[in-house]
Amino acid sequence: MTLIRYHEAAEAELLDEIGYLELRAKGLGRRFFAEVQRAEGLIAQFPESGDEILPGIRKSIIRKFRHSLIYAIEKEGVLILAVAHQSRRAGYWIGRVGSA
Repeated sequence: MTLIRYHEAAEAELLDEIGYLELRAKGLGRRFFAEVQRAEGLIAQFPESGDEILPGIRKSIIRKFRHSLIYAIEKEGVLILAVAHQSRRAGYWIGRVGSA
């Protein structure tokens, strides 16, 4: 299995989204987090399975939610660059590449 780690800003996005969804409906944040963990597991097992959206950058869609995990495969494992809502401005996370 491949080590998964989060860019600081991606971790903040994840925690913010969990909190926001939990406020919208009890248990929704937990369901979102479970789907993120499921996606992480797939990425850890098959890092190259995500769609390559830029050279070296891949995207894995989070099932049942309008979010994706944007990640880079590195020597030490996988770096999650963003927990991106699909309607958010594309590429807003580009500045995080190489800054972790």
